[in-house]
Amino acid sequence: MSSYHITGLISALLSTIASAGLATQVHLLWKRSRQHCNDGQRPTAVLSINRFVTSYIMFLAMYTYGAMLSPFNHYLVWPRVLGMALSLSILYQINNDRHNLISRIAFYGSLGLLLVFKLLICLTRPLINPDPILFPVIVTVVCAIYLQGGLIQISLIRRSRSTGSLSFQMHVLFICKDISLIAFALVMGRDIGWPILMLCATGLAVNLSALWFFRWARRLKMHDVITIV
Repeated sequence: MSSYHITGLISALLSTIASAGLATQVHLLWKRSRQHCNDGQRPTAVLSINRFVTSYIMFLAMYTYGAMLSPFNHYLVWPRVLGMALSLSILYQINNDRHNLISRIAFYGSLGLLLVFKLLICLTRPLINPDPILFPVIVTVVCAIYLQGGLIQISLIRRSRSTGSLSFQMHVLFICKDISLIAFALVMGRDIGWPILMLCATGLAVNLSALWFFRWARRLKMHDVITIV
């Protein structure tokens, strides 16, 4: 078996496992909703809608790119389907909890975006000679969208001094997924692998930063407990 298929299988496996991180987030939201949040916080407390919309866009972008390639890249496409479904589930729970215009736009807008990208795949596949200017611009914009989503989530943690309903395991698994995808992109070659490298480098920066703020929030909580005692 070639290094392409080996790294592809590893990245697909770790991407699927990373989706289990999203599943832990879904489970945590469901659990907090059932418990009616005895800590006084809403079930979706500290969760940034922006963060999960941009995560969804990242999954959708990788899914679309893999579907456009010739040959069709199964290692990129199918694990992203699970990630998109779980991201939509989180946005659905946020919408059910908050019942405001922004949460409705986020959920239904994400569904509409999926239909738009499906149409784009049908019209442009296979991607043989992408526009040398437009295509890099699109990839850069997707990275910038994901980065600002991560920064907004971190800002919410800082302001609330808590990680609320945010899942620590989700961020750890996302980091493992991004590292494996970087290895796969390197094997794919620079010509077709560079968009994946950019997306995953941005993902690593966001999720590593978020992990640091998990530690920061824990230390604040311990300090507050010690102070009270």
